[in-house]
Amino acid sequence: MMKKIILCSCVLPLFILGSCAERTTIKDIERFKYYLDKGSVKIGDQMKEMDLVIVEPIEMQQDYISAAQQQGTLVYGYINAMEGDKWNKELYHQFKEDDFYKDENGTKMYFEQWDSYMMDMTSVHYQKVLLEEIENQVVQKGLDGVFLDTVGNINSFLQPDEQRSQNEAMREFMKKIKAEYDDLSIGQNWGFDTLMDYTTPYVDFIMWEDFSYREVAHDEWALEKMERLQKLRKQYGVQVLAIGFKDEAKSKKLSQKYGFKYLHNENGSYYNEW
Repeated sequence: MMKKIILCSCVLPLFILGSCAERTTIKDIERFKYYLDKGSVKIGDQMKEMDLVIVEPIEMQQDYISAAQQQGTLVYGYINAMEGDKWNKELYHQFKEDDFYKDENGTKMYFEQWDSYMMDMTSVHYQKVLLEEIENQVVQKGLDGVFLDTVGNINSFLQPDEQRSQNEAMREFMKKIKAEYDDLSIGQNWGFDTLMDYTTPYVDFIMWEDFSYREVAHDEWALEKMERLQKLRKQYGVQVLAIGFKDEAKSKKLSQKYGFKYLHNENGSYYNEW
């Protein structure tokens, strides 16, 4: 596990300052975890062994976050960027009608599996609310970075003529994060075209979920994205965190070929089990 001594981030609270002599760098991480539920003593101890952990800051206890950071672990807070989760009632109730994405018929886009709605990043009010959520759940809790989930929704679910405005708005939103919190690192989930054409200057890593050998090894679209991401990593230092759901050995070998970091998660896109 590679470590590098750097100064503590100014976003860390006072009770952490002076105790983070070693901080892992993004490019040197080897072991990472994506976990969105509450911690336990056992999980807390295992977090200390990781180079990077993405947590749901509403769920994960502060003691485990701070203890892991003191051992050099980078901790990122999960924020759902393009979906409004109904379970997060305190945040959801702040949304106005214009914050929701609506199609040409004025219909909202609902994701039944996640009980969430597609949001409209072009809404100034929505960006304001989301920035306040980052302040409350990430910055005030002393986390090292914010992980913006569902960025890939823009290209996956919207028509081509709608994607540009949402991508431009996503870029402006990340620009606001950096303007407000310069030391706060940003990771994004999927959204490869968004990254390549809009958000590269602000992003330290992108996550590729379902980087499973049988899904990507012989797919022209995936192979083209691997090549472009490899070039982006070499040119700008944007790292790729690949999570495979199947074919662990082959998936890991393929990810290493392109210089990606790899995690196997046999539960698929379900991250409530450590």
